[in-house]
Amino acid sequence: MFFTFLNKEKANYLDISVLIKFSPREVLFYYYDSIIIIPWESYWKIKELAAASGKAGSPSKEWLELFEQDLNATADLSSLNDNEFIESIGPYYYLASNTRFYFDKSGLSPTDMVSSENLASITALEAILPLNKEIQIHCKSKKGKRKTTKTKEELLKDINLCLSSLREIERLNKQINYWEKILEQRHFLGEREDLLPAEPDNLPQKPEKPVEIESSDNVLLFSRLLSRQKKQHNLDMNHYNHEVKVYFIRYREYEKACDRYKDALEKWPEERNLFIDNCLNDIKKAEEKLNTARQNRQTYSEVIQKSIVHSAYQDTRTLELFKYYLKTGRANELQDCMNIYEEERNWTEIKASQERIENTIHFLQSANPDTRFADEHINLFLSHFHEKTGELVKVGG
Repeated sequence: MFFTFLNKEKANYLDISVLIKFSPREVLFYYYDSIIIIPWESYWKIKELAAASGKAGSPSKEWLELFEQDLNATADLSSLNDNEFIESIGPYYYLASNTRFYFDKSGLSPTDMVSSENLASITALEAILPLNKEIQIHCKSKKGKRKTTKTKEELLKDINLCLSSLREIERLNKQINYWEKILEQRHFLGEREDLLPAEPDNLPQKPEKPVEIESSDNVLLFSRLLSRQKKQHNLDMNHYNHEVKVYFIRYREYEKACDRYKDALEKWPEERNLFIDNCLNDIKKAEEKLNTARQNRQTYSEVIQKSIVHSAYQDTRTLELFKYYLKTGRANELQDCMNIYEEERNWTEIKASQERIENTIHFLQSANPDTRFADEHINLFLSHFHEKTGELVKVGG
């Protein structure tokens, strides 16, 4: 659910960059009661990095410890390299977050692969920054009062405060959405009475044996046909025998997964308490973050409400234009800014209308050579339109 921030429906595959830059604790925070798929090559890369790194507590070493000690997957990962009939092994159960791990050697790079950049963009939403110092000073000095800005410098300060507040509100809205999702999911998991480790889902499909060829009384007539059928049947049987061999190899992996599942179920009553504690801690943290974020958003909203700039002009783009008018000397007060803005907006609308009319004329002229009469009327209308716009420009000047 958290990866909707990345426009990803699913985000189970972890890129090697995530394992290098983020610790298991940081990553598993987003995979409670979920699935993580590790590319097989990534495991061996992490193993190399952990061996080469002398830094204790590095993410690569922590991941390797999780794979080899907590999940006890070392032997299976080694044999996966030599087994041509198995593309994926799992699930392996990490009960502290009720996360299921799979290791995949298909070599695919799905579009929902999560990179370190993806994860960084989500973790950036965690920290709720304190109030802007300039905003704090402004709120203390102008508490309960609406601004009566008159000078250009005061107006510029007011606009800058509004711009800062708008940007902070936009950021806080994303963070509030983020922490609300955390709170919603942790409450849901903590209240589920039927919460258990999920059963293995990799049961292989048993191949079907080819149908035996029925003998015929008229052997002479059908000897050639029977010969072809027997030849095809032998090919089918060879393929079937191969599929049966693959089936038993994969079924053995399924049995091993079932053994891990049974072991997880035995440990779950005790591990569930740890899982619920983690959920409760996350709920407490989320509530604190939400409270701070909402208070900060309210303060920034009050700054905007007390601005002398009318609410119709209180958007980032318009305020940036007002700031530009004041700094370049085109305006000296708020009324000047509003007048210039409205004039430029009207002129933009007129130009857009003119372009639409000219495009319509071009379309009519190219579409049908017999539209001369209509063209003359449209051209006459356009000439009147240009005269009017010329008069508007003169008046505006």
